[in-house]
Amino acid sequence: MSVKPFVIGLTGNIASGKSIVLQYLSNFGALTIDADLAAQETYLPGNPAYVPILERFGPGLTLNDGQINRTKLGRAVFGDPSALAELEAMIHPQVIQNVLASIAATSRRVVAVEGIKLIEVGLNKQCDRLWTVAADEETRLQRLMEARGMEEAAARQRLSAQAPQSEKIQIADDTIYTDGSFQQTYEQTWSLFSALGLSPCEAVSEDGEIRISRLTPDHFAEAACFMAPKTERAWEAEELYHLLGQRTVAAFYADGKLIQMMILRVEQRMAILLTQTPPRSELLPAKVSFSLLKRYFCGLADVLIAARDFLQPEEAKVLDFTYGDDEPPVHLTLYRNFLRKHGLMPGEVYFAKLEEKLA
Repeated sequence: MSVKPFVIGLTGNIASGKSIVLQYLSNFGALTIDADLAAQETYLPGNPAYVPILERFGPGLTLNDGQINRTKLGRAVFGDPSALAELEAMIHPQVIQNVLASIAATSRRVVAVEGIKLIEVGLNKQCDRLWTVAADEETRLQRLMEARGMEEAAARQRLSAQAPQSEKIQIADDTIYTDGSFQQTYEQTWSLFSALGLSPCEAVSEDGEIRISRLTPDHFAEAACFMAPKTERAWEAEELYHLLGQRTVAAFYADGKLIQMMILRVEQRMAILLTQTPPRSELLPAKVSFSLLKRYFCGLADVLIAARDFLQPEEAKVLDFTYGDDEPPVHLTLYRNFLRKHGLMPGEVYFAKLEEKLA
């Protein structure tokens, strides 16, 4: 009988830093669910909200490949509360159903669900702990202008359109403030995570010689040495804290020493290997490192994707990777969009289906 995971709910106003905290939790081994991305998935072609949205807002919303144009959809409901309410009525019940199904199915001991409307749709009631992520208005304004390219007037309008973040802070069990450095945000996240008695996941090779787990700050000096030749520059600790807020880093250890890092993007039940450093290691042939990587990501993703640069054809075959243009274990459009986001086509990758089990 599977044990119910501990569920952390993450919410906060726009540009508060929720995605950074969610990514830190991914690095600790939590199954992470972005409710906004889950909402977008509901209206992919063939999914439950697709036809109702086109029937209500018109077939002119579709792109050439049949997907709904999110920009046009946003314009159709912008400034029209009744239209927005209709759209949310089509999407939110399916999002809740899918989130609860993911929580029920996972073997992971920790699940983190992030959403700007987590409280409004009632998902907070399914969480064992609710965290609010907060930052002062000027910090959030600068983030909207710099990261999203918004004009100041438009950014201020987006900020003022939301309820005060103090309301979320009052409801939450804990609050993480992201006005400071990435290190400060990481340390707050780790402190709350460990205070709950939760521990990061790991996987160990069959001979017990190699362990894969999170990249810990204790090993930042070694990590910086690995990153420097590849990027041709020095890495400060703050930059590594930032990296952990953007990507999932799988760290390989032998006798307590960091021997290799693999940097991945994990999103919507897919994990893609972006880089590994050092590229090759005598201690870590592909048959060891990729076998461990597959075990480590079981329960975090349904599919592990690697560009053909990372695996020789004979290695891919032995490790049960298949050609990327075969049928993936996720929605085909979702898979292709994910690859396109990383500048790849199905024919340029391998993928492995991941069995659901404890890492």
